[in-house]
Amino acid sequence: MTLDNWDDLKFVLAMSRHGTMSAAARYLDTNVATVSRRIERLSGDLDTPLFEKRGQTFVATPAAKRLAEMAEGFDQTLRWEVGRLQAGSDAGSIHLNVAAPPAVHQAYTLPRMHELSETMPQVNMTLTEKVFAQGLGDADIQVRIGRPEGGRLKARKFRNYALRVYHGADHKLDGQWIGMSLRYPDHDILRQIYTDAAETPRYRVEEMTLVHHMVTTTGLPGALPDFMVRPEDNLVVADLPDNELPSELWITYHETRQSDETLRAVVDWLCRVAATG
Repeated sequence: MTLDNWDDLKFVLAMSRHGTMSAAARYLDTNVATVSRRIERLSGDLDTPLFEKRGQTFVATPAAKRLAEMAEGFDQTLRWEVGRLQAGSDAGSIHLNVAAPPAVHQAYTLPRMHELSETMPQVNMTLTEKVFAQGLGDADIQVRIGRPEGGRLKARKFRNYALRVYHGADHKLDGQWIGMSLRYPDHDILRQIYTDAAETPRYRVEEMTLVHHMVTTTGLPGALPDFMVRPEDNLVVADLPDNELPSELWITYHETRQSDETLRAVVDWLCRVAATG
């Protein structure tokens, strides 16, 4: 088999990253019919299925995963080469996409963006929110919960942290609490610490940043990473046994970007921000 239409691989990569034909089509700025046609053509050329329909999403087969891994490496290498060309241009700006949980952006990246502009004015940064660590996707750099296992990612410790139950300084624990959306695997993690909490929360919110906002405005207890809580929030650590769930944040990028000096400089800057924040 000859891969005459090697750019079909970008459709495999988009499907692997986004899970539906409509999402892949939006990312590729095309339509669902084109995505379907290109995937079917490549499946026919390979004489093997690339995706299996499960509910509303498509799950990559082993063959698609292998092709997506190859395309991911090419995509990252191409980004590096484009960055090198931009760095050598007098008017060139280097674009990097940094993905992280919203809480990380709120606590570290956003308050210090002026520093990055001063130290690396050639870098144009896009910040995207990514809570679940399902690979880099469209990002050049990702801050994620837990160290990645396997794959072709370089990993560096960002920081240790602990998840604790906090509440307003004037609040008395009465069983009410704030939880996260049911789409999160650990949406009720607070009840691992606060065992007398009601079975269901008083409020559910979509992101950890909203948990923080709700705890500070209502005083009700919520599970928060310690790096989010500031003295001006007027919050206290709940007087509960073993009120600490240790965890780690890691910063990752694709191994093909190891020699990308600008990307590594941004990784160094992010790690310094975490160390001094």
